[in-house]
Amino acid sequence: MAQPDYSWLPLHQQHVSYTLAHADSLIAQAGEVLFDYLKPGPLELANVADGDSAHVTVAGVAVLPSAVARFAADALTQIRAAIEHTIFADVEYQLGRGLTEEEARRIEMPACLTEDDFKKWLEGRRRPELESFRTGSVLVGRIRDLQPYRRRDVDQHPLRVLAEHTNLAKHRTPAVAATLIGAVIPDWQDPTLVLPTGEDRPLVAGDVLASGPRDKYVPLSIWPKVSIQRPHSGTWHVLMTELGEIEEWVRTIAIPHLILGYHDVDPLPPQLDTTVGHVDLPAALLAAGHVPAAARSSQHIQADFIRDELAETLAMHPVKSDPEVIRKWIETLDDIEVLERHDRLAEPASRRDLSGVDRVVRKLIAEASQ
Repeated sequence: MAQPDYSWLPLHQQHVSYTLAHADSLIAQAGEVLFDYLKPGPLELANVADGDSAHVTVAGVAVLPSAVARFAADALTQIRAAIEHTIFADVEYQLGRGLTEEEARRIEMPACLTEDDFKKWLEGRRRPELESFRTGSVLVGRIRDLQPYRRRDVDQHPLRVLAEHTNLAKHRTPAVAATLIGAVIPDWQDPTLVLPTGEDRPLVAGDVLASGPRDKYVPLSIWPKVSIQRPHSGTWHVLMTELGEIEEWVRTIAIPHLILGYHDVDPLPPQLDTTVGHVDLPAALLAAGHVPAAARSSQHIQADFIRDELAETLAMHPVKSDPEVIRKWIETLDDIEVLERHDRLAEPASRRDLSGVDRVVRKLIAEASQ
């Protein structure tokens, strides 16, 4: 695999790699708090009899740690800062001097919903006095290309969503996050089972998650989801997905486009360590990891679930193995290694290749024993 090429990042814009990495670390911290919140199960459930029917209801919801919303808001603020710092650095570079306090206040990234709004923004605060903000300039063209109104789904545009989240968090209240129901999945289909559908909203005590005949037992898998509310639409979106999609758009599209006018380049790596000083940033970028925090968080949750599943699968095999040895071996595996071994098993299982599954299980048992 060829090394990524980061030569497109000019010296005066190297700061943005640190800001993006800092935002990624904040998303990772949000993911860590979320993992600890979700792992024990944040929902307390109750079976409530109702004549010939029974309902699975929410008896209680664990309080969501306030750090989740605040880490999310901090990450979004840093992501927006990465955009505006890039514009600021470009203007100073083009001028060949530092900006005055009054000039500096003109520098920002708008999130305009119409062309007229963009023209008004461009003409405001005496921006045209700066050459970089005159109509027809390269920078103005690049900023225009990234505006929400340039796409049909204006309200879904990442810049619109980012601006609304950060305006709320900076000027009004912390980001609004809550626990919702992600899915209620029965172990088998039963026509008598009713799974209520309705408004996507935070869970409260008394909410009914499933209903059915009182004399029938159907096991359910109930998955909560921690979501963030978009200020402009009021809709709820899975928090880590929201952060991940915005981060990806800014890192892979917005930043390269502001600097180059296109984004068909190797995007800056999200896992640059900002807790140490880097004498050689290009070398540090090449050594940095490429998996964004939202994806790492998803891998961590999947791997945690799979660890128990993998231990049970190996323990049930006719080849007798010490469950404690299996457990300790699985604990030595990191998330990627756990997922890789799960994929080894899943491939023959998906083809109903029982002999293939048997071969993989035997190899894993041998690996654990060694």
